[in-house]
Amino acid sequence: MGRRNQGVRHGVGRWAWRWAALAVVLLGGCAPQAATEQGRAIYSVYNLFMVAAAIVFVVVAGLIVWSVLRYRDDGSSEEPRQIHGHNVIELLWTVIPLVIVCVLLVFSFRAQDKVNRQSANPPVTVRVTGFQWQWRFDYQGADVHVIGVKGRPAEMVVPVGQPVHVRLTSADVQHSFYVPKFLFKRDAIPGRINDFDLTVRQAGTYQGECAFICGLAHSEMAFRVRAVPPDEFARWLREASAPSGG
Repeated sequence: MGRRNQGVRHGVGRWAWRWAALAVVLLGGCAPQAATEQGRAIYSVYNLFMVAAAIVFVVVAGLIVWSVLRYRDDGSSEEPRQIHGHNVIELLWTVIPLVIVCVLLVFSFRAQDKVNRQSANPPVTVRVTGFQWQWRFDYQGADVHVIGVKGRPAEMVVPVGQPVHVRLTSADVQHSFYVPKFLFKRDAIPGRINDFDLTVRQAGTYQGECAFICGLAHSEMAFRVRAVPPDEFARWLREASAPSGG
């Protein structure tokens, strides 16, 4: 009977580790790949936290399952050996979480530094203004103003591979500038300028939205970010700033 129970315990343990490894692999793909340099730093921290959480879960759940199987009632009337304390184990379960938190904190600060880092001379500066219930993009140094209207969201055109400095604010209530594919969000606050850089690494059109409930037509506050090669961006900027004929 004892050998059979021991075999069952070992079998359960092997399958538990296999399922845990599979869960780590599958959960690692939950966060979308970031299209910006800033988002990639955030994505790396996401993965680090996911792996750390998965390891902690596997260890804790494994110990719980092992304890249930190892110390379950086997039908004997003999009282099991009683343990009232273990200084080494108590020290370990205090030090290990502390070390994990410190490591995660260091990597979080590193990622935060990358996300908040701003170029000294950005080639493009855009003032982004949220208002009820659309967006306005004003290109500094060029007479280009893109204003969204109901049914026609505003589109911010940016060059690929170059830092774009954004000066974010709000004209009325609080809004939030959020592009899911960028893994990036910043609040637009009335009377305050939120400065940050975005460097898009892949050409394409990315959907954005307001991520802060700002009123009745909050759901209509959509916009687009279109990333194009630098020469195409320069051509678009010239054409957009040229006075229209007639």
